[in-house]
Amino acid sequence: MKTGIKLIDLARGTDILGKYKELVRLWDNKSPLEEARNKNLAGFLLAIRSQNRFYSPLLGRYSPDEIIDNPQKVLTDMPVIDKKMLSENQHLVFTPVKGVDYQLKKTGGSTGEPFRYYVDKEHLSWMWAHNYLFWHNNCGYEPGEPFVTIAGNSLRTVNKKFSESIYHKLQNNYFLKGDMIDNNLKPDLSKLKKAVLIYGYPSSILNIIKSVPEFSSHFKGLRAIFTTSEQLIPSVRRQIEAAFNKPVFDIYGANDGGILGCECPEHQGYHYNFLNCFAETLTTEDGFTELLLTNTNSQNYPFIRYRVGDIGSITSDRCICGSAWPRIIDLKGRTRDLIRKPDGGSIHGAYFNKILFDFPEVDAYRIVQETDYSVTVYIHLKQMQLFDKMATKLTATLNKLLPELSFSIVQMQEYNPTNAKFKLIESHVNQSM
Repeated sequence: MKTGIKLIDLARGTDILGKYKELVRLWDNKSPLEEARNKNLAGFLLAIRSQNRFYSPLLGRYSPDEIIDNPQKVLTDMPVIDKKMLSENQHLVFTPVKGVDYQLKKTGGSTGEPFRYYVDKEHLSWMWAHNYLFWHNNCGYEPGEPFVTIAGNSLRTVNKKFSESIYHKLQNNYFLKGDMIDNNLKPDLSKLKKAVLIYGYPSSILNIIKSVPEFSSHFKGLRAIFTTSEQLIPSVRRQIEAAFNKPVFDIYGANDGGILGCECPEHQGYHYNFLNCFAETLTTEDGFTELLLTNTNSQNYPFIRYRVGDIGSITSDRCICGSAWPRIIDLKGRTRDLIRKPDGGSIHGAYFNKILFDFPEVDAYRIVQETDYSVTVYIHLKQMQLFDKMATKLTATLNKLLPELSFSIVQMQEYNPTNAKFKLIESHVNQSM
């Protein structure tokens, strides 16, 4: 069953299965993990010191021996960065390294700030390896076993080496588009029957079981549901668990910051990939504890002490489950609703992410739907004098793609995206959903 993943590794130049085996070996071995972690950080800082246009002057203040002896101290002397700073200095931060392959990525789904960046193939290997590790630990999943994904664009794992359908087939992944769901959905029942887990947006999973009530009855070998990309609120967890009669484990991830964490059966926080991601905290002016992330698998486009925009704390106290891996606790990511259509259908927030990425002039947005189904799109531009022209273009695009809704474009005032009350996609239609 692992043949498909081996083919993906071969074609992409990744090593997902190799990293996964290494993580399984290290899961309960804290000392080797700590040693490997410091070695990773020191090697990363040395590489950035020698080749990155932005960080070479900063890290040049330290000798290679100083970095090797105490990489964590050197790390804490680096400046805190965010999306705005990275975008403004991309010509320096993005320094392609010979022999280190990378991919273009884009994000913005939780903060409303469209952002383009690059990740190394090494990063991709470790992220999927950790995903498999968490699935394995919580429900006995083995790479290559069939699963179902219910999500939008951010989890589609499109790859230029394969068509999307071939890629998912090699993963043994049955992908159901979760950004547009209605009661006309007709899934392949044979694939649902074989699936051992579900992976996807909590709002999309909830919406599909409301739109197609018999959906959950088709799973015969299901072991667990893993939710991701949104804040999982308790009421949604309860409804999903009740529908499938299986446990829900929430996953927290930030591809740009290089972090991936997952709940264990104790549900007391998120054990995260501390082997490859150094997580710190910063107290904001509003008194929130915000995460700072350093991705040690990102040489081409370094993320060092990066403000990912999520509120949370870190604890190294041993979990009740027995794992020595540290956890992120008190996590408070932003939330987003589904935009409702008059015919009863819905649109996931990720659908709007995809639309707004085609307008690079937009550097922040927020979407609010009123009870009459009308939608207000608040946008902030890098050059606000272009607002009228941009509003006309964006309105035309939205009306063409979603003619059943009415849109108005409004200038967005400055906001603090780390505020725990901030909601990117907010709908006042049928709140009981």
